[in-house]
Amino acid sequence: MWAKVKSRSGTKWTWEETDPDRSGSSGDLAKLFKNEAVKHPGVFSVSAPSEHATLMAREVIQNSADAAAELSEELGDDAPEFEIAFEFESLATSAKASLVDTLDLSSIAARGTNPGDPGWRARLGLDRDDVLDHLHDSSPLHVLKVVERGTTGMYGPFKGAQSKLYLALISLGYTAKSDGAGGSYGYGKAGMIRGSAIRTVVAYSAFRPREDDPGVTRRLLGMTYWGQHEIDGLSYTGFARFGAKHESGATRPFENEEADTIAAQLGFDVRSADRLSNLGTTFLLIEPTVEPEDLSVAVARNWWPALEDGRMTVTVSANGRTSVPRPMKDPVLKTFVDAYHLATTDQDNAKPNQYRQSFRRASIGDLQLKLGGLGLVAEPGGWSYEPDATDVDDDVQQRSLIALVRGPRMVVEYLDVGRSRPLVRGVFVADDEIDELLRQTEPKAHDSWQTRVEEPGSEPEAPQAADAVIRRIREHVRKFRDQLRPASRPAEDVRLPELERLFGRIFSSPSSSPSGPPASERPFSISVDERIKPAGDGMIRLEGRIGYALAAHNLESRADVDVVISYRFVEDGGNGEEASLTIKPPSEFETIAEQPYLFRGALTHDRVSFEFESAPYPADWTGRLKGDVLVSEHGETV
Repeated sequence: MWAKVKSRSGTKWTWEETDPDRSGSSGDLAKLFKNEAVKHPGVFSVSAPSEHATLMAREVIQNSADAAAELSEELGDDAPEFEIAFEFESLATSAKASLVDTLDLSSIAARGTNPGDPGWRARLGLDRDDVLDHLHDSSPLHVLKVVERGTTGMYGPFKGAQSKLYLALISLGYTAKSDGAGGSYGYGKAGMIRGSAIRTVVAYSAFRPREDDPGVTRRLLGMTYWGQHEIDGLSYTGFARFGAKHESGATRPFENEEADTIAAQLGFDVRSADRLSNLGTTFLLIEPTVEPEDLSVAVARNWWPALEDGRMTVTVSANGRTSVPRPMKDPVLKTFVDAYHLATTDQDNAKPNQYRQSFRRASIGDLQLKLGGLGLVAEPGGWSYEPDATDVDDDVQQRSLIALVRGPRMVVEYLDVGRSRPLVRGVFVADDEIDELLRQTEPKAHDSWQTRVEEPGSEPEAPQAADAVIRRIREHVRKFRDQLRPASRPAEDVRLPELERLFGRIFSSPSSSPSGPPASERPFSISVDERIKPAGDGMIRLEGRIGYALAAHNLESRADVDVVISYRFVEDGGNGEEASLTIKPPSEFETIAEQPYLFRGALTHDRVSFEFESAPYPADWTGRLKGDVLVSEHGETV
């Protein structure tokens, strides 16, 4: 039920009353992504774009890209190119006054003010201070226009769930998109809403004439999304509409010429359905929460496959300057673009620092499906062996990362495949046969392929498909690393004279006549208690303890040592990737390094124990636990 606030009868906005006889939700849809951390693994933690910029880049472009793909499927070669522009503007004096008046922002500001309730704005989802406090002073009004062209526009009669405008701006969780599209209608709006500090968005859309919606080709609707609240004894959901008032009391979108008039007053370019290039939607966000440079970085990091393929053109403009995200100018993204071409294009002459693999068909339930292609690159003389940053302001834990990509050509995730050197970077591109199953495993943020979660309404083969892909990626990453590693010298060729001298000193007696044990006996006693434990969802972990002490025949009462502990997975009979361990050392030892894990302290004849537990790993993997002792002298490992 929609009603105007009685005490604010002049408002152009219609606020939705809470109706217990109908299903409903709070208008604070921005909470959909609250406290969901955006992933920036490894090198991507450097100069990472903000959470708001990343969500906007991913969610807003994804919805527009889905609409562009739909138009392309309908029109084929006649479809116009897909373009999306992010235009940041600062409105002052008359331009500001015109927009404030057209959108009746004063009524929104009045509703957001309640001096008798200090927590009022927080419950609405607003900050303590925003543009609503400065509508009538000399400060500029900042807005962001998102202008898409070459899409279907938000067509459909405004009834039931037939309207794309309704699905995109008002509904929540409807799944009405085609297979392989970005996701359900509704969740994408959260990325848009969070882009406005006052949670106010206007959409103006043009679309082709349709038989089920005769005579209408343009619509305009504004929405405000606040938390549930009460005024004058009435409860409101927090949803508000800016549109045409009907005699029935309903508020519907402005249509055709009326929509064009409002659009022009808001500073939009007026659209027409007569030209295909004019189809699409213009969004207006009041007081954007993202910065132009930040958004440009987020677009490049998340959409470089689509940009590289020429599937879209993205521009970001502010202060009279327009920039185009160019992934190839980013030295990190360039390595992923190179890997992308490896994964998607046959190569005549493979280089030693490159690896390409087209995955064979896999059994997914009762199906035999193509999985896709993988391309990997390395830089043996550069970042592949680059150490982790030690500067406090540049604390980067280097990782091997694989960009996961499917149909829409957005990077779903930069999959972390370990810290072992040499580091590699790569891209997996899903085959069309498995694309829809992978989409079904994605959470609402579309930022991972979940291998163990079966959601109601999804195919039971979906998590199996994701698991098959992730397993094979990890397998081939290990193979590529092995190819990059230099061949090891045979053990019998390796001599450590200084270490032999120190071991000899431990073996020898202070007297002139030898009385110690034979040199073949170890000066240290090492005991291992290990066991495999289930970790859930077909995963296992290794846990236990390793005990160290001076051997009984060792005549020394104390030895300063370094203890090294590692657990490596076995591949083709040799050591592969090193597993991540959580180790609790005894109080006498300090942690010096990780992977391999190095601890420094002193051993006596009393045994000390290092308790350990590995991270979960697939049950069909095999690992080797190894514990070593190195003698230290004057604090230096020899």
